[in-house]
Amino acid sequence: MYISRAARTAFAGITRRSGFSAQPSLAIRSLSAIAQPSAKPISPEFSSGPCKKRPGYDVSNLVKAKSLGRSHRSKIGKSRLKFAIEETKRILGVPSDYIVAIVPASDTGAYEMAMWNVLGERNVDIFHWESFGKGWFADAISHLKLRDTVEVSEHTADYGSIPDLSKANKDHDICFTFNGTTSGVRVPAGADFIADDRTGLTLCDATSACFAMDMPWKKLDITTYSWQKVLGGEGAHGVLVLSPAAVERLETYSPENRPLPKIFRMVNKGKI
Repeated sequence: MYISRAARTAFAGITRRSGFSAQPSLAIRSLSAIAQPSAKPISPEFSSGPCKKRPGYDVSNLVKAKSLGRSHRSKIGKSRLKFAIEETKRILGVPSDYIVAIVPASDTGAYEMAMWNVLGERNVDIFHWESFGKGWFADAISHLKLRDTVEVSEHTADYGSIPDLSKANKDHDICFTFNGTTSGVRVPAGADFIADDRTGLTLCDATSACFAMDMPWKKLDITTYSWQKVLGGEGAHGVLVLSPAAVERLETYSPENRPLPKIFRMVNKGKI
C-alpha cells in the first residue's frame, strides 16, 4: 500500500503526540484495529448537503443528457440551464413575473449576492435563530457595515425557539431563514408576519425549505437555495428567485461606496 509523504508526516505527528510508535505502519495498524460500524446506510448515495440522493438517482443520466464535462457556455450547457430554470418555476409554482437565476457559490453565494446588492436602501430587520441566519446578521454588521448608514434591528432566539416575528416592520427590509438548517425551526406556514402591503423587501434563505415546504411566493421578494439540500444535488450552485419588487430595487438602487466583485454584479447599465 502506498502512503504519501503528507500522510506519513501526519501519522508521525499524531503518534508522537499520542505516545505511540512514530512508525506509520504501526500507526495504520492501530487505526485499522478500531471496530468498523456494524450498521451502514441502506443507500450510500449522499450529496454534499449531506442529503440523500433522490429516488432513482443514477449518474448515467448525466451521460444520457450529453452534458457531462460540457461548458455552461456550450449550446447543450445553455439548454440544460434553461431547462432547469423552467422546471424550477413549474414545480415550485413560482409566479410568471418572477425571475429565477442560477448563480455561483451555492446558497451562500446567492444570499450574499442579494445582500450586497440591495441592502442599505432603508432600515433592516434581521431575524435569526440558528447558525446560518446568525451569519447573515454578522455579515450585515461587520462586512457591509450597514449600521453606518441605516438602522439594523436584530431579532433572535435560542436554538429550538423562534423570535417574535410580529416585530417585522413592513417598511424595512426583512432578512430571515425560512427553515433553520441547523435548528429545525421554521417560520409558520404562509409567513403571515410579512405584510402584503410592505414597502421593504424580504430576503429569505430557503435552502432547507424549497422543494420540501410550500413557499408563499407573494410574501417573498428574494429567495435563495441550493440543490445540495432537499434535492440531494451537489454544491457549487445557488438559485435566486426575484420578485418584480426585487428587480425594481436592483435596477434603481446602487449602494454608495460599495465596490462589488464581478461575481456579485447583477445589473448592467441599469438592467438586470
